[in-house]
Amino acid sequence: MGKRTLARQVARAVVCRCADREAAPCGVCPACIRSAAGSHPDIRAITGSGASNSISAESVEQVISDAYKRPEEADARVYLFFIENGISDAAQNKLLKLIEEPPPGVIFIFTAPSADLLLPTIRSRVQTFAVHAPSEREAAAYVAQKTGVSEQEALALAALHRGNIGRMLSDGENGRAAKAAQLAQDVALALCEGTEHDLLAASAPLIKDKPLFSETAERIGLLFRDACMLKNNVQAVSAATADVAQRLSRRLSLRQLMDLCALTAQYAGYVKRNANMALLVTAFCAKMRETAGR
Repeated sequence: MGKRTLARQVARAVVCRCADREAAPCGVCPACIRSAAGSHPDIRAITGSGASNSISAESVEQVISDAYKRPEEADARVYLFFIENGISDAAQNKLLKLIEEPPPGVIFIFTAPSADLLLPTIRSRVQTFAVHAPSEREAAAYVAQKTGVSEQEALALAALHRGNIGRMLSDGENGRAAKAAQLAQDVALALCEGTEHDLLAASAPLIKDKPLFSETAERIGLLFRDACMLKNNVQAVSAATADVAQRLSRRLSLRQLMDLCALTAQYAGYVKRNANMALLVTAFCAKMRETAGR
């Protein structure tokens, strides 16, 4: 949805040395050139690490020791916290005092898929902005203008990636996106309408391709989520997957679908722990059937 892009753009505007602040970031001054290259000394990005890929207390301690130094070039120093898979409570508690009484010339920007990943004490001390995804048609129009692809191709990409512009622009790596989308639908339908053999057969291509497993698991989770939405009479689902979501919503209960959403996210995380893929895929299929009451 562009959370990181927006955060980086704000950071670039802060360090831009253009005389006209209304034009910041100008994109042509030395500061803008360095920040675009990711080498500006007054912009720091903090990301997750380790098996959980969450931001640790150690990372926050480094920020605390660094934040009281004067900016090297700009008028302010910017810390970008990219929270994709959480930030520990210990890390947030260490950060609390710093953002409550920040040193002069320090700006903190947090990006997260949900504000609930931050403690209430942190949320009460920041300004919160919700970033909404564009519609598939809006995303297609932007990508068509940006890349020169046809309107029809851009619309197909938008449906495939649910309007995620970043993925639309980078699409094409081994055709993985289209393959994952088809596999996700095959696995979901085998789960709710097929046999155990059908499910194992549908998921077999995932055994030898970890990135494909991650992409497919994410898309399976989205199908379960769409089916949950249909159960609650919310029709805002992708046209490309509406039929599969409808079939899932008819055959599975709301509780089963919600549990399957959580299960899918759990198994997608196991890939990062260097799990044995044959065992992982087999266990994933078994747990999905168990959760679906099959």
